[in-house]
Formats: sequence, C-alpha cells, structure tokens
Amino acid sequence: MILIFCAFRAEFGPLHARLESVKKLDSDALKGCHGKLGGVPVILAESGIGMRRARAAARRLFDRERGIDLALLTGVAGALAAPLAIGDLVLADRVMARADDGYRPEMTIETPPEQFARAAAALAAAGLAYTRGALLTSRMAIATAVEKRLAGAQSGAIAVDMETAAIALEAEERGVPFIAMRTIMDTVDHDLAAAKFATPDGTVKIGKAAAALLTHPATVIGVIRLVRNLRRAADAMANAVALTVPRLH
Repeated sequence: MILIFCAFRAEFGPLHARLESVKKLDSDALKGCHGKLGGVPVILAESGIGMRRARAAARRLFDRERGIDLALLTGVAGALAAPLAIGDLVLADRVMARADDGYRPEMTIETPPEQFARAAAALAAAGLAYTRGALLTSRMAIATAVEKRLAGAQSGAIAVDMETAAIALEAEERGVPFIAMRTIMDTVDHDLAAAKFATPDGTVKIGKAAAALLTHPATVIGVIRLVRNLRRAADAMANAVALTVPRLH
C-alpha cells in the first residue's frame, strides 16, 4: 500500500477528487481516507502545516496502518532557484531540515537511490518532466526573493516546504521507503507577503483582503495571484501523483 501525504486542504482536495472507492479514515486525530488510484490501494492523509504537525501525523499513521510499502510525500513548494516556474515538478534526491539560526541544513536525509530511480522511471513513463534536486524544509516561511536566493545558495536546495523532512525522518526511522516530489507554487522572485490573506483551502480571506485593499491594493493583487498559482500547482501535483502511482506500484 502507498501512503500519500499532503499538508493542507488545497493540496488534499485535487488528490481526493481523483480517488476511487473512498473510505474516510476511522480516526478523529487524523484527516484522510483510504481509496484507490488507478486500481492501486492508497491512503491519502493531510499532515497539517509545519514540521511539528507533520511529524505527529506521520507518527500516528505509521503506528496505526500496517502494510505500508511506500510513503509518497507530496504537495506544493516555493522555488529557491531559477528557472523553476509555477507548476514545475521537483523530484527530491535528498531532503534537508533548515537550522533555526540560518539557511544551512541541520539534517539531511538521502532519498533511497532505488526509490529515486523508481520514481524517475515512473515519471518518464507518464511523460512528465521534472527537475532533480534537494528539498529544504523550513520551520518558518521563506517569503522574500532575497531570502529565497540566500536560502538556495547556503543550503544547495532548489525548493522549500514546511513538512517533508519531518515525515521523511519518521519514515526512515521505521524503515519505510519514501519518495518526495513537489510542484512549484511561487518562483524564486515571488514575494509571499500576500500569504496571510489566503486560507488553507486555497481561497481568499475576503474580510482581510477588503480591508487591505484601501491601503495596500498591490497586496490584494498579490493574494489573487498566489491563490491562482496555488491551485495550479496543486492540480499539477495531483495529476503527477495520479499518473505515477500505478507505475510505482
């Protein structure tokens, strides 16, 4: 069985829509479901945003679910390098956790080579292009273009998220193979100041946006673009997962 992780509702929804034979997880502490993708049994789980929530969700799922052959760590990410564009797919050859006092990694977990090769072959068979590189997991958002370029230069990563390393660590400690792939929702030059006006399900916080419109109209334009890019990246990831899972199996 393949266990698929994503962080929040905007990522979960497009994946959930592609599932067949859906049955909700019997747990109040976990958000997710059993189902099938291309006939392959999967568990789709929402980890929550951030390393702490993701590690806790992964721990609960690995504790309760038996027969997990592979953990697929998915979702959206921010680019730390050019020329990654909105919707581009990143296949991680290693995942790293950012140190709190800088951008250099405090921990690095290599993607098992056989799993990376397996994922690369599945993506190629599905006709999907990807960029290989390191994925940096940060406890805090890396929001500005200056910060992103600095993080990329110091860590060697090409993209950043807030969950992957925590789940990969839990998988590695339990001997569960993992594959990490993410799609880009903001380029290295995009500023994420508008993120505070977006909700986890990929919509705009109307009240806050309306209030900001009077004094910071450019910010509202930014949140509209952010939501659009989030939906585009989440759809691209769901499509990639749906096409590759049968080939991974």
